[in-house]
Amino acid sequence: MSFEIDWHDNFYGISWAYEKDRLVVSTVFEDKTEATIVSREIEKWSDKFTRLTIIEKENGEFSICCYEDPQISKSSALIGLFRTGMIQNGGYEQAKPMIEEKSPLLQIAYAADVRDMSTYEQMSRLVPMRKCRIISEKDLKRQEYYHEKTAHSEK
Repeated sequence: MSFEIDWHDNFYGISWAYEKDRLVVSTVFEDKTEATIVSREIEKWSDKFTRLTIIEKENGEFSICCYEDPQISKSSALIGLFRTGMIQNGGYEQAKPMIEEKSPLLQIAYAADVRDMSTYEQMSRLVPMRKCRIISEKDLKRQEYYHEKTAHSEK
């Protein structure tokens, strides 16, 4: 059995929200079909084996990598979310202390028009992230970040 993850990076970006005393990381898709497919898969994720890694880069950008541990997953479709090139200011600077304090929840969202919040639609349940880490790009050399490094090198 292969433990390779099919990385979905075709989402517009991240939206930060606060719900149920926890930060919610919403990955916002502009393609409703893809948002539906991804949300169906993450709804099957075991709350005990989810991972969220934020990779801070020296150029002031960050990447986000989210997946269920493929060695534990019972799903035949191993998917992950990966997006890079986001700026470490504004929303991220406000969200970072909350992420460090308590692992956030993940949600898949769809937006017909990303500039208009009234077009946003929640596509998935709030999925708890069991292990949440903020690392530097240099840390990708470590074996424990194998999946993050794979996602990063593919994109």
